[in-house]
Amino acid sequence: MSKDITEQELEKLVAYLDGEVSEQEAIEVEQALSNDESTRERVDGLERAWEMLDRLPISRASEEFTDKTLSSIRTVQLEAQAAEDQQPSGFGMTKKTRAQLRKVAISAGWIAGLACSIFLGYLITNQWVPDESDPLIRELSFIENLDTYSEVQSLEFLEELTKSGTFDETAQQ
Repeated sequence: MSKDITEQELEKLVAYLDGEVSEQEAIEVEQALSNDESTRERVDGLERAWEMLDRLPISRASEEFTDKTLSSIRTVQLEAQAAEDQQPSGFGMTKKTRAQLRKVAISAGWIAGLACSIFLGYLITNQWVPDESDPLIRELSFIENLDTYSEVQSLEFLEELTKSGTFDETAQQ
């Protein structure tokens, strides 16, 4: 009289016994229990199995077993990490090489940014702070003829020369 039960139905029965089903699913299981003898037998069998499991003594793993297991796991993780580090990925570079290249690229970016900041600071400062030689350059022709101008005794003397036409003769030559 025992009918084969699907794995999905068995999971639902186990979840029902554990109290892990929704209200709707609990109603469905209870209806199946009231209507189907094989389902009731299956649930009774599951309950007996749990009771027997509860009676078994709980065994503990020894410290040595725990240490060996954890050591084995760590060894496997380290081997996998070493293999991954050695395995070439994008552009045929290892993970370590990519990390070093990334550090170099970041450093180069900082250096370029600093150089641009210095250059920009120089340009801005150069525009705001006047150069002391600018007035000298504007007055260069005066400075070059300063000796000639020093010989002039007064402004009136220059006006007399202009009236006499001396400058006109020099300009024509």
